Amino acid sequence: MTVPDILYVASTVAVTQALCDLAANKFVYNCENYKNRVSTLERMRSKRDKALAQPAPQESTKQSKTNAKAIDKYNKKMLRAEEDFALAASNVATKHTGPRFLISVIFFILYRILNTEYQGKVMAILPFSPWKIIRRFSMRGLQFEEGFVVETASRRLESVNQACSFLFIYLLCNMSVKFMVNQVIGTKPPKDADKGVLNMVDDPRGQKILKEFGVDTDEINEIRKNL
Repeated sequence: MTVPDILYVASTVAVTQALCDLAANKFVYNCENYKNRVSTLERMRSKRDKALAQPAPQESTKQSKTNAKAIDKYNKKMLRAEEDFALAASNVATKHTGPRFLISVIFFILYRILNTEYQGKVMAILPFSPWKIIRRFSMRGLQFEEGFVVETASRRLESVNQACSFLFIYLLCNMSVKFMVNQVIGTKPPKDADKGVLNMVDDPRGQKILKEFGVDTDEINEIRKNL
């Protein structure tokens, strides 16, 4: 185990994430197109909230044409407000989908590059033997011969189950270092546009596409409400 190796992996992940976030801020989130979409989302949210604040027409025991028209008009207004809001949220969410996908591709390439350098190398020694399901990740790519010994200035490998491979270190860096850098530099989706693909499913255009493929959107919405 060498501390410089671990620090090198952690710093590489941090710098890569920082560069990706800075690039996304410059070429996507600071552009007028994105700002206009966010502004539209805010207007549609305000419009929807005003519509929800209006009291619904009361159904009377004697149904009249005037009362029926008022209820129908109210329902159409509410549906239009919800659809406009869902469309605006989807338009903002799509602007975040592209950078996220590209960043995922970049980090996959980074993994392949670093894995070539550290393949089969013990990166760290855990102070305990983890569960078997965790060892599938912590020992991925490691092979030991009989009599194999790893010893550092502070620890000695008592069991091969304590060995930690590059993949485990890389995953930990992605869950910690990458996350923290993104929290500091990255641009978060605004409220109600942070559901990713689900925003596109709520979009009337997405609903239409799903129906064309024979997907029952009402059933999907019912399942989501029960979750």
